[in-house]
Amino acid sequence: MVIAPGQGRTVVQAVSPEAKQEGIYPGMVVARARRRCRRLNILPPDFSFYQQVQEQVITSLGTFSPLVEPAGWGHFFIDITGTRRLWGTLLDTADRMRRLVTRDFQLHTAVGLASNKLVSRVAARVIRIQELCDVFPGVESSFLAPLRVSLLPGVGEVTTTRLLAELNLQTVGELAVIAPVLLDEVFGAAGQRLRRMALGEDSSPVVTPRTVPSIREEIQLPEDENRRSRLSGHLYGLVEGLGRRLRSQNRCPGELTLTVTYADGVQARARKRFSAAGSEFHLDSVLYGAALRLFDHAVQRRLRIRRLALNAAYLQSPIGQLALFPWDDSHGGKETKLLQAMDHIRERYGNGVLHYGRTEVRRQMAEDRRQKVKVSNEE
Repeated sequence: MVIAPGQGRTVVQAVSPEAKQEGIYPGMVVARARRRCRRLNILPPDFSFYQQVQEQVITSLGTFSPLVEPAGWGHFFIDITGTRRLWGTLLDTADRMRRLVTRDFQLHTAVGLASNKLVSRVAARVIRIQELCDVFPGVESSFLAPLRVSLLPGVGEVTTTRLLAELNLQTVGELAVIAPVLLDEVFGAAGQRLRRMALGEDSSPVVTPRTVPSIREEIQLPEDENRRSRLSGHLYGLVEGLGRRLRSQNRCPGELTLTVTYADGVQARARKRFSAAGSEFHLDSVLYGAALRLFDHAVQRRLRIRRLALNAAYLQSPIGQLALFPWDDSHGGKETKLLQAMDHIRERYGNGVLHYGRTEVRRQMAEDRRQKVKVSNEE
């Protein structure tokens, strides 16, 4: 049994012990998992239930420290600095949290205790469930040295293959002592980040979640793609949906975030904050320009892309000045009227009745995919 949001090219999120014995692991494409095990049962995730339990666990852990950061479903960072007088030694505090989660939620956990988020994450991954790993301050690099490079956060299958193929590096210790110039030649700017991780260096703080109103549009591409022309068409499709929802609520984004998911499951994000939400931010052309700049900043790998997600947060009422003369279009008056007419038509007849030429590639790819499925069924 596996947990996955759908069939085909969706990604496995969790596996049962029996499925793991068949060679299926989280992050594998469902179609590939089904080829490995024909008897595979696929259950959809229940995100509303996950969110409910996630919030309850955060509340319980908050009794030990106000700094609790969720890092995905069932993963948490807790900063317990300065809690010794309340709860005793740090090791006792970590063990208390482990026993609390097991007792109140029947969730078996693995706890990594370290001086930073990077090492604590790795420490929790190298031990079994219901165990606790304590990494003393000052020995982070020696703790990481014998481990596989794939255990470092964000180091996926592609990066591991390049490390093995081009630099013959298998352990974190080998990565830590290699000359920085060699890493720069292979990985560019990401080379120094890899070296800092291999040394156990991480200065990122524990950040508590904030309730920020947001609107999200995302798409799973019909096929893994790395051609910019087609990806920009998919991106404009996201902008169309996002802009239509923003205009219906009379809101403009104070922040845009683009999340790119590669074929190997690795994600890259780019975020941009805006000091003031000008009235032009409800226009698709303005949103697309901002999204395209985020795309250029986020996409730094040649690997094919599987999913795109665009999120607008810190929504606020648009701030702008009306045109003084009816022929003055400096504030996007003509485009605003055009978009209002298109929104009205789509609301009445469906989203597919109108589309821009730049999204034609996106629509044609979906049509071609349907034709392939139809031909395959006929055969």
